[in-house]
Amino acid sequence: MMKLFTIGDSMIAMNPKNKGPLRFNHTFERTIGGAELNVAIGASRLGLDTTFYSKVGEDEFGQHIINVLRGEGIDTESIDKVKQKSTSVYFKQINADGSGASFYYRDDAPIKEITQDNLENIDFGEFDYFHVSGVFVALLHHKIDLIKSLMKKARAHDVKISLDPNIRLKTWDKETASAILGELLPYADILLTSDDELEVLKIATPFENIISLLEECHLDEIIVKRGHLSTQYVSKDKKFDKEVFNVNPIDTVGAGDGFASGYLYAMSRGYDAEKRVVFANAVGGMVTEVLGDNEGLPYLEQVEKFLNEEKLILR
Repeated sequence: MMKLFTIGDSMIAMNPKNKGPLRFNHTFERTIGGAELNVAIGASRLGLDTTFYSKVGEDEFGQHIINVLRGEGIDTESIDKVKQKSTSVYFKQINADGSGASFYYRDDAPIKEITQDNLENIDFGEFDYFHVSGVFVALLHHKIDLIKSLMKKARAHDVKISLDPNIRLKTWDKETASAILGELLPYADILLTSDDELEVLKIATPFENIISLLEECHLDEIIVKRGHLSTQYVSKDKKFDKEVFNVNPIDTVGAGDGFASGYLYAMSRGYDAEKRVVFANAVGGMVTEVLGDNEGLPYLEQVEKFLNEEKLILR
């Protein structure tokens, strides 16, 4: 079985019971969240053997996160509890159209305590894929050499590396994001991005000078996620658009993480590029129809049923 490794912050997510500004919401449901954590859950539900590295506070919330991830079948042995640190928390606002806003309380996130020594025992010889999110990079951009060394270590073991810029401007500014993520691009194989992120990265609009980007950064492929518009794919020998599925979104948070987990799973199964994008589009779309960061991440049989039903509709 193919194996995935990812690393990042773990958070308690507070989801409002009602839509609209947080000032008018008084009731919240506690769940868990975090970009890389979501990818780990999504991949595990689809069938990828998944290991997640993180740090949480030595508190009740931290233990809750570990318990939930264990229940998802994820290897949590690499999650450390940090004394005198509080597990990160964030509150989510859901707007009427399903879009959202996030309010983070993680300036002192436990994951910021990570050191080179913590990563010495990671054996990339055990893994096939390594997913890196810009959220983790933003929190650790002052330790860019640590992130680079991790990616180099993965490359040395021929691990396929996916990078999702996942730019959150509440975490860092455009100039810093562009500079730091630009340094990491040459270490990635797959870039999962969006039009807005390409702009922040100071890269031309999709498919303009995109081939030169592939060559310059030694990327194998670039996939541009565009919300309700078609997903764009480019590699050295392929370029195409794939329409997304017609869904009824109520919460778009986590859709990109679902896409990433779906894409990596499809790659692990040997699907060709077009089928990988279709599968990932299905997972990302399904996530938006359920309230919560990862509650809507589907199991494999649900994705297969969704795709089969779409084929029947097309007929």
